[in-house]
Amino acid sequence: MDIFDDTIKQIKQWFNQKGNEGNVWQYFTPTSAQKIRTHSQNINQAGTNPPLILKEDTCLELGHPSVGSCNMTLATHNPSLVENGRITLVGPEISAMKTPKVPFAQLVIVCCQGDIGDTSSKMDRELHLFVQSDGYMIRSMPNLIWARVSKDAVRSGFSIKELGSRILDSLSFEFQDITKAEVFFVTSSREDVSALNDIVEAARGRLRKLLAFNVADDGTYECTLALDCNECPEQPVCDSIREVIKIRKGDRIITFGQDAVSETN
Repeated sequence: MDIFDDTIKQIKQWFNQKGNEGNVWQYFTPTSAQKIRTHSQNINQAGTNPPLILKEDTCLELGHPSVGSCNMTLATHNPSLVENGRITLVGPEISAMKTPKVPFAQLVIVCCQGDIGDTSSKMDRELHLFVQSDGYMIRSMPNLIWARVSKDAVRSGFSIKELGSRILDSLSFEFQDITKAEVFFVTSSREDVSALNDIVEAARGRLRKLLAFNVADDGTYECTLALDCNECPEQPVCDSIREVIKIRKGDRIITFGQDAVSETN
């Protein structure tokens, strides 16, 4: 099992339950070669000159801080956890939204061949950069996504389905080691967005920890903190990932037991 697999399973269970309750939309948008070529033609413009949408030109704000927001990108090596090309939406499409400020969650799950932590982190940065265009602007904050959709874009039929397609196309173009990708959105309620934040919080802590480690030549994660493990406030996070990675401290492998920390040379 990979480090984020338990969180991915919880996310999919949550969306499956919502599917049983109704008000769920699903789309399949397999990436085509033509789409990737089109994306490559527009990528420099989107990446170097993201759109500016002024307040007076804004029709909708997705994930405004006053209504709730959740953003997460997670990778796995398990292809069975990812339904390639699927976009799932819980809540109304843009054309059916009744208020100018809408709760918003965006979760992206991929199967990759490379490093899981590195891929998860890079995806978040790349998607914030390259999906912005044609009336869609992201105001990025840690763990959140706050986006503006222009009046012109709404009149032209911009949709969550189109946003999901942009994400899938960007992943196909930018990441050669990603083999499958799936996207989830929520626009239903603050409570639903909050529930997803609760689900992904453990994965956020693990990702922060992974990015703080150095990766040794033998593939172990090296902790460089001077603190003793028994005194370190990060021990609960390390404890939660001990079964799927090895953590090295100097020339010692740190193994977390039920009641104590042991170290072996």
